[in-house]
Amino acid sequence: MKYSLSALLLLLSIVIGCSHDEPSSNNRIRAADQSSVPDSEVSGAKIYLYDGSRVTTEVVADKIVQFEAEDSTIAYHLNIDIIDSLGKVTTEVTGDSGVIHEGIGEFTIYGNVVVVTKDNTQLETDVLNWHSKTDRIYTDAFVRITSDDGVISGWGMESDQRLSWYKILHRVSGEMTNPEKITSPENK
Repeated sequence: MKYSLSALLLLLSIVIGCSHDEPSSNNRIRAADQSSVPDSEVSGAKIYLYDGSRVTTEVVADKIVQFEAEDSTIAYHLNIDIIDSLGKVTTEVTGDSGVIHEGIGEFTIYGNVVVVTKDNTQLETDVLNWHSKTDRIYTDAFVRITSDDGVISGWGMESDQRLSWYKILHRVSGEMTNPEKITSPENK
């Protein structure tokens, strides 16, 4: 019985060792591998976004990888400057990585996201979505906003890209140095 089992294992190993994939199977594997291959890859990239002939945003990244079929561009180690109509930087954004969906005008930034405005208001979060066509930013993640008026935090946020107004959606807490400046939308 021991001999038969050894012979069976030897025969099985010979059959497995001699087997090969059919060409159609190899072609499918190659096609699947090629679908995840980027259309372009650039190191040390600088991209400008325009509104007509005016530069609105400068994106600097250590590396950018583009997948045209998916309308996705992935950027690593981002520094983004949002520029006003006078050519001055109004907001600076940094993050570990980001995904740009150019067709819908949306940019999602991931990891250690920090937004600093010209009045030194600072937003910190792990994920931030920016819709360039509406100049709105939003997230469902935890946020912390520090300004001259104090520190406020919570879960989820909606704002304009300059943080001139913002709304924290859930579990809001904070310390305000000038609570008398707080107004509700009805009082504006």
